[in-house]
Amino acid sequence: MHNAFGSQGRGGSSTGGGYYSAPTDRIKETNHNIMEMQNNAHIDDLSDQVSRLKHLTIDIGQEVRSQNDLISGMEGQMFDARGLLGGTLRRINTMMAQGGSRHMCYLVAFIVFTFMAIWYILKQTRGGR
Repeated sequence: MHNAFGSQGRGGSSTGGGYYSAPTDRIKETNHNIMEMQNNAHIDDLSDQVSRLKHLTIDIGQEVRSQNDLISGMEGQMFDARGLLGGTLRRINTMMAQGGSRHMCYLVAFIVFTFMAIWYILKQTRGGR
C-alpha cells in the first residue's frame, strides 16, 4: 500500500537515509543500550550466584573431610572397644568353664548391687518421688 509520500515514506529511498532513519537509529541504539545494561545486570547476578555456589561447595568439601576424619577416629575407637570386649568375654568364658557357682553368685550380687545403687541415686536426684 502506498502513502501520500510514496512507497518508502518521506525520504523516498529504500536505504533508510530518509526522514525516519535518524530517529529509528536512535531508538535502536537506545534499545540496544537498554538490553546491554539488562544483560550486564543478569551477568552480574549470575556471577554472584556462581560465587556463592563456589563458596558453598568449598564449605561442603571441608565438612565432608572433617566428617570423614571423625568417622575414621570412631572406627578406630570401635575396633579398640571390640578388642576389649572380646578379651572380657574370653575371661568370662574361662571363668564359666572352670565351674563353681561362687563366681556366678558374685556376678549376680554385683548386678543387683549396681541396679540398686542406680535406683537410689535416681531417687535422691528426683527429690524422693
